[in-house]
Amino acid sequence: MRKTPLKKRVTRSLRPRSNVDPTRMALAALERIRTVLVKSGHKDRLGEPMSMKELAAQAELLGTELPPSYVAAMRVASRIGEPETFLLSHEMEAEAERIITFGGEEAKRYAPFCKGFEHVVCFDKGGGKRLVTSIRHQGELPIIEWRDGTASPVAAHFGEWLDSIADAREESVETAAKMPPRLKRLLYELGFRFEYPVVGHVESGDVDAIVELLGKELARTVRGDVDRLFDASGKASLTLNVDEFTLSVTLRTGVQVFEAEDVFRWLRTFRDENFFSDAVTVPSHPDVVRDLRRAPREAPLVQRGVLQVAVVPARKVAFRAASGSGADDFYLLGRTAGAHDRSPSVILHVVDGEIATSHEVDEPLVDLHVSRDGTIWGLTTTHAVRVSGGRAQSYPLQRPTRGRPWWHGIGGSGDRVLVWGTGALLEFDGSQFVPFEPDAMLDDDESVVALQAQGLRLSMLVCGDRVGAVARFDSVQWQPITENQVIDANLIDLDVWRGVAHVLDREGGVWKIENGPPHPVGLLTYHQAYLTESGAARPLHGIRAYDGGLLLASTGGVIAVGGAEPLFHAVPNGRDPVRLVRIGGRSGTTTDGEARETGIVALSGPNAWIWQKNGFSVIDANEW
Repeated sequence: MRKTPLKKRVTRSLRPRSNVDPTRMALAALERIRTVLVKSGHKDRLGEPMSMKELAAQAELLGTELPPSYVAAMRVASRIGEPETFLLSHEMEAEAERIITFGGEEAKRYAPFCKGFEHVVCFDKGGGKRLVTSIRHQGELPIIEWRDGTASPVAAHFGEWLDSIADAREESVETAAKMPPRLKRLLYELGFRFEYPVVGHVESGDVDAIVELLGKELARTVRGDVDRLFDASGKASLTLNVDEFTLSVTLRTGVQVFEAEDVFRWLRTFRDENFFSDAVTVPSHPDVVRDLRRAPREAPLVQRGVLQVAVVPARKVAFRAASGSGADDFYLLGRTAGAHDRSPSVILHVVDGEIATSHEVDEPLVDLHVSRDGTIWGLTTTHAVRVSGGRAQSYPLQRPTRGRPWWHGIGGSGDRVLVWGTGALLEFDGSQFVPFEPDAMLDDDESVVALQAQGLRLSMLVCGDRVGAVARFDSVQWQPITENQVIDANLIDLDVWRGVAHVLDREGGVWKIENGPPHPVGLLTYHQAYLTESGAARPLHGIRAYDGGLLLASTGGVIAVGGAEPLFHAVPNGRDPVRLVRIGGRSGTTTDGEARETGIVALSGPNAWIWQKNGFSVIDANEW
């Protein structure tokens, strides 16, 4: 008796949902997924680009070229977060063997590239010819899902499949955002605000509420020997993800994440009610709901004149410079940490306190300037670099006086771009850097150490052999420097704020210039804020003034002088010198006299902060 042969498993190729190029569709879908992850507080789930070596190994395993849309997406991100997990070549091989075990010879046409919770997503190598005829995109392959020994066609190509994943992610967010009315009302009464539908945020110094969330044992661990829950900000930052209903809390010792069970337990300590049912129950305690934002901040911990600042350091770069139009929109210059002098640079765009974009420049930049039209200028030890439209162009720098060129900085105001250094002050004339006109009359042994520009006016610190002075250009001519304006000291930095100049010398002395000759500023240098643990004077590297005081850059931190007593804002275990850069209005006023949104950026190795409203706010650079 003859046995009827088993029918081959057949997967029909789907017609594409649109005629959009698969690569363009894949990249657009990946950007949508990235947006959902970032706004949901899960940007860490987006992986690094897949290496060309790994893609080559996958192509060898596939036995043909990988689909172009897949390659383009993997060169942007190799992970998009659960439930979809992209496979590496060795994982692809293992999954392929399992599929063949269940499906036999016919299953050899399926090449797995992604794994879900209950299925595997594969390229269908046997459906390629029909697909190319139907969608006219060479090199693309149909997509199938392998589930319980059965192959089901799901998309005409990778771009279409990834687009469906983006649709599902966005629909999941919309569904999660539909909270029960009572739960939503409670969160708003507690102070949570939702800039994105599934992510709520609140900052609070309410110690009782935070202890209730942590539990007494964990709270005791966080407090430690210093008896403080929060960092220098005096409050905790709480971020609620409604999609998973997890709550992350930023404390003195780092970030604690609580799962849904603990979050609901905590919420019911404010109001004991059933958020998901209309059934009326008797509450176990009175209503104690309050706006968590109104609680006073925890008093900062100051020991021996030192206050530890919060840090979220970069992993790959050390920061060298900053520039921008205002405190809410500026750029940071980073160089590969611990690299040689020729290491490339990365420019990070900071918007509203968060790093929004990055741009790599294959030049070893040491300083940064952003002009009024958004053009980015960088300085190396030999030339200037203009970055515009994604392209970098170099401009040589020539010292007009005799001697070895040594460039100290790049900056300017409006459309004017200036470079200064030993025996030189240069200006960009649209095609090259030329000596500034009118001539500043610098001697061969004089150096322009620092420069501040406002409109057409300039103030620059000119130094010779242990003497120096502030030279001023009034938009028409250089003002003469008289003998009583010369400072007998080794000067290292200059700042001009609201028309008043402050000069710092290498020995830690500060000189103030306001409508007359410079005079020394009396600082309480015997105060503990100025001294290291061994009792030695802290070295000073830079100075910036703010309304009501001065910031003095040191090694491992910044001394804030103003108010009752000086205070050293210390970087935990910090050993890098700090650089201070004013962001926004150079002098504190615009041409019509209105105050600008300004700030002072502090840079120390892989750490960056911005000083506003008499306090430092950390810039989260952990992704870089």
